Amino acid sequence: MPAPVFPFASAAIFALLAVGQAQALLEAGLVHERARRFDQAAASYEAALARAPDLVAARDRLGFVRGQQGRTADALREFEAAVRLRPDYFDAQYHLGATQWWVGNVDEAHAALEAAVRLAPDHAEARYYLALTLKKKGDVLGAVRHLRRVIAASPDLAPALLHLGIALKELGDPRAAVDVLRRAVALQPHVTDAQNALGLALMDAGIGEEAVSTFRALLAAHPTDTSARHNLGSALLHQGDLDAAITVYRELVRAAPENAEAFYNLAMALKQKDDFAGALLELQRAVALDPSLHDAHYALGVVLWQTGRADEAMAAFRAAIARKPDLADAHYMLGTILRQQGRTDDALTAFREAIRLRPGAAEGHLSLGQILQQQGDRAGAAAAFAEAQRLQRQKGDAQAGAFAASTAAGKLKRGDVAGAIDGFREAVRLDPQNAHAHLQLAGALQRAGRPAEARGAFAEAQRLAPWLEMPGPRS
Repeated sequence: MPAPVFPFASAAIFALLAVGQAQALLEAGLVHERARRFDQAAASYEAALARAPDLVAARDRLGFVRGQQGRTADALREFEAAVRLRPDYFDAQYHLGATQWWVGNVDEAHAALEAAVRLAPDHAEARYYLALTLKKKGDVLGAVRHLRRVIAASPDLAPALLHLGIALKELGDPRAAVDVLRRAVALQPHVTDAQNALGLALMDAGIGEEAVSTFRALLAAHPTDTSARHNLGSALLHQGDLDAAITVYRELVRAAPENAEAFYNLAMALKQKDDFAGALLELQRAVALDPSLHDAHYALGVVLWQTGRADEAMAAFRAAIARKPDLADAHYMLGTILRQQGRTDDALTAFREAIRLRPGAAEGHLSLGQILQQQGDRAGAAAAFAEAQRLQRQKGDAQAGAFAASTAAGKLKRGDVAGAIDGFREAVRLDPQNAHAHLQLAGALQRAGRPAEARGAFAEAQRLAPWLEMPGPRS
């Protein structure tokens, strides 16, 4: 009597055997991969997938190995297949997002990394890459929030500290950037990007001498670092050491005669020394080397105007605007020349555009008011003059507030907590928009044992600058 046939049972058994073989091949591939035998690893993963095409771990590891072999398109194809099989498979989402980031597909990277972080919120590297994609897309504040979480989980992750420092500087908070970038440099003193970023933040924070010494130390270790030499010149210029800045820039243009930015920077230093002929020559070289350099066209216009060549200056300002239409200073200077030439209607248009682009600049409102007064528009002129006066008063109050905050910080350092609190309160009264003064007030109140008031001050600081963090408790 023939044996009974159970086709479905046989198919199930063969399927189980195939899965078991695939799993064994996957494990063999992992052994090869750990030993960096990528060809053998790939062969094992492909054999596993031939037996079990839905084995997502093998698909993901094959993608990883293809990436290690430099076969990026193949890697992406495997990661995408893995994600289609299992959208909830973290490794595939993370590997897909990171690879998309490295090849420049920012939107695709963002989508995959968002999914990865939802699946594993505590995975520092996935969150780090997500922060990079957000920053690339212009969401600097979102990047800062993610980078802070990365650093909370991995305090010594130097690349995260570097990118956090750069982001804080972009948000207009160089003091916070300096604190973060010091940590990045301490962890990786050999990384030139971190040292350059620290020097630039020091400059913006008004700590010029340390910025100069940072760039000098960097150049001593890396004499061919062009960025550091540019930055050293800028720091010296910022400090008012014009001769030293000119020396640095002349070295740069000799070493890199095709570098338009070097000629532009040299021109700016010469202009500050009132060497208009020298500045004009270097600016002409800069725009010849790089016609897209809008700052050079603008500076050329200023020098031409200062030397009495108004028509040529106007052409330079128009060239700057053509390359950067939102350059408010160029519109303002164009309006100034048009007004001097008696072309008041054209000047009025230029001044209005300058104000639209930068409404907080008092000089635009003042010039607008003068033209409106000249045209007999008393009400319009009065409104423009009033706004100019308000902005000038606001600027003066901000300067007084910054001085009051600096004085209060000195008192706090000496242990006069009550005096510091009074000083910080005066600072925020003078300049309610000074987020750091509110933050310093919060720290002083916390130190005085007044936590409720400290939380209120910090809430206002964070409303003005959402990236700020509450000061730690101090004795």
